[in-house]
Amino acid sequence: MFKQTKKKTAIILLTLVTLLMTLNIATATTYIGSSQSNKFHYTDCRWAKKINPGNAIYFSSREEAFSYGYVPCKVCKP
Repeated sequence: MFKQTKKKTAIILLTLVTLLMTLNIATATTYIGSSQSNKFHYTDCRWAKKINPGNAIYFSSREEAFSYGYVPCKVCKP
């Protein structure tokens, strides 16, 4: 009986960890800019989709984009 309770607890904990990791990944926001401009965008912005992959620069936060001198796009307003 004790083994079965331990197994159920392990399954519940594993499920919770998986859900939390999925939530963390889903809420992580990535921003994109171009080495040819000073604007940064949400990755799904219509202007971001026009960035040449060779010129793409990715930022993990708005603060990081600002620190490199980028300004928010006026269309997607990241």
